[in-house]
Amino acid sequence: MKILGLTGGSGTGKSAASTAFASLGCAVIDADASYRMLCDTCTPMLEEIQSVFLDVLSSDSKLDRKKLGAIVFADPDKLLQLNAITHPYIRQAAREAFADYEQAGYALCIYDAPVLFEGGMEDLCDKTCAVLADRETRIARIMGRDSITREYAALRIDAQPEDAFYHARCDYFIQNDADLDTLYAQVRRIYDDILR
Repeated sequence: MKILGLTGGSGTGKSAASTAFASLGCAVIDADASYRMLCDTCTPMLEEIQSVFLDVLSSDSKLDRKKLGAIVFADPDKLLQLNAITHPYIRQAAREAFADYEQAGYALCIYDAPVLFEGGMEDLCDKTCAVLADRETRIARIMGRDSITREYAALRIDAQPEDAFYHARCDYFIQNDADLDTLYAQVRRIYDDILR
């Protein structure tokens, strides 16, 4: 089984690209969904986060992701600290999912991971692909998706790498500013290239 690491900033449309790959019969692992599940179920990870960031767990011992987000998106060093705690747990969850999909007979698995390189996950992938979109498109998407202010959406984008970061590291690129047909055509080209 081949593994394509799919990455890019918030609001670029990684989920839409993942859906396009899934429509071609690819397995898809969403690293953010894995992280959210770990935030609800992985007591050792939550204890580590609490010990560093203090007062970010709710009364039922669940992570208050908005409170933690306000801390880490305003301070790059805090974001690095959070990533150092969470990435080993996310990595282990990915390895287990890869093994399951390979056993199920999938030819290509998409690993949708916003912090693919920052988490050192690219070494588990055969190829990498960045989904890119212009800043205003991203802000509008984030505001609509997460019901947050323009300022918070911009803060989130500014805490993430610029396009040049991905251009220096990825094998493929999807420019996702247009319609779904354009997106699906780009996905199909990448799919065909990897599996030929």
